[in-house]
Amino acid sequence: MRFFRQVCRGLVVATALLLVSCIDGREEVWLNEDGSGRADVRYSLPAAAARFQGGADGVRKILGEFLAGAPGIRDATHEVTTEGDRLVIHVRAAFDSVREVKKSTSTKSMRELPSSAKGLAGDVKVSMEGRTIGFSRTIEAGNALPGIAFLPGAPMEGRHLIYILHLPVAAAESNATRVENEGKTLVWDYPLDQAVKGPVTTRFKVRVPVPAWLWGTGAGGVLAAGAVVVIFVRRMRGKRVES
Repeated sequence: MRFFRQVCRGLVVATALLLVSCIDGREEVWLNEDGSGRADVRYSLPAAAARFQGGADGVRKILGEFLAGAPGIRDATHEVTTEGDRLVIHVRAAFDSVREVKKSTSTKSMRELPSSAKGLAGDVKVSMEGRTIGFSRTIEAGNALPGIAFLPGAPMEGRHLIYILHLPVAAAESNATRVENEGKTLVWDYPLDQAVKGPVTTRFKVRVPVPAWLWGTGAGGVLAAGAVVVIFVRRMRGKRVES
C-alpha cells in the first residue's frame, strides 16, 4: 500500500510539473524621460492549474489583493480569463516614479510571496557612471519552477519568456535578442526550455536624460512585475502535490 501511495504521489508531482511547464510569459515596460511609465504583463498557463485556487475567480481575487498592496502603482487593471484550455493572466499598470515602485519589494504582499518568486522577478544590479546607467537582471526560471528542467522538451516546445523594454533614448549597448526603433526598444526572447536550464540575463547600458539616481534606485522594481504570476503557479503546484 505504501508503494502504491508513493507511485500515486509521483504521478501527481509529474502532472503538476507538466502543467507549469506549459507557461508562456510576456512582460513589456515603457519608461519615460522623467522616470514614469507603464507596464503590461501577460502570462498564460493551463486552466486546469487554477482549479485549486477557485478557478479564474479565485486567481482574480488573489491578484487583486496583491496589486492593492503594491505602492507606487496606479491605474492598475487585471484580467483573468480562459481561452480554450488556457488561463490568461493580464496586468496593466502605470507609475509616476520608478523609485516608488521599487518600494513594492518591502511590502507585506511581496513578503508573502513564496521565496521562489525571486526566480522570475530576477536579481537586479545597477551601476552608475555619471548619467550612464548599466542595468542587468538575471532570471532563474528553473528556481521558480523546481524540477521543470528535468522534464522532456516536448511540453515546453513553443513556449517563451519574452521581456520588452521601451526606453526614451537609444541604448548604448545591450545583449537583447533583437533591437528595434533605432535602439530604443530592446527585446529578449527566451525559449522556455532554455530559460529553465540555467540563469538568463537581460543587460543594457543607456545614457539617460534625467538624474541617474532616479533610474538607478528604481528600475529593478518595475521590471520585476511578472513575478506576481508565481503566486499562482507555485500555489497551484503545491496544492496538487499535497493532494
